[in-house]
Amino acid sequence: MPVAAEDTLIVEVQLPPQQVVFFQGLLQGEDGLAVMRCFDPNRLRQQLWTSAAQRQELMDWLRGLPSSIGLEVLGEWMWAPESASTAGDTESE
Repeated sequence: MPVAAEDTLIVEVQLPPQQVVFFQGLLQGEDGLAVMRCFDPNRLRQQLWTSAAQRQELMDWLRGLPSSIGLEVLGEWMWAPESASTAGDTESE
């Protein structure tokens, strides 16, 4: 069953460059928890896309990761098609 756009949650995280591939491997092991996308390689920001129903599971998983990964959760929001081009853009260039 397809997920409606209004049910899509985006969690923005920041990771040290040397941890991105390791983190991605851990996330892939969680079979369907979220999809990772590079949002801003210059600021090392990544987005994790998941369903609103999986929010708590994702946040619990993120909190359970070792601090040595250096993950920082920067924010979260529900995806909206009309704001897709500016979502998560918290700073002007």
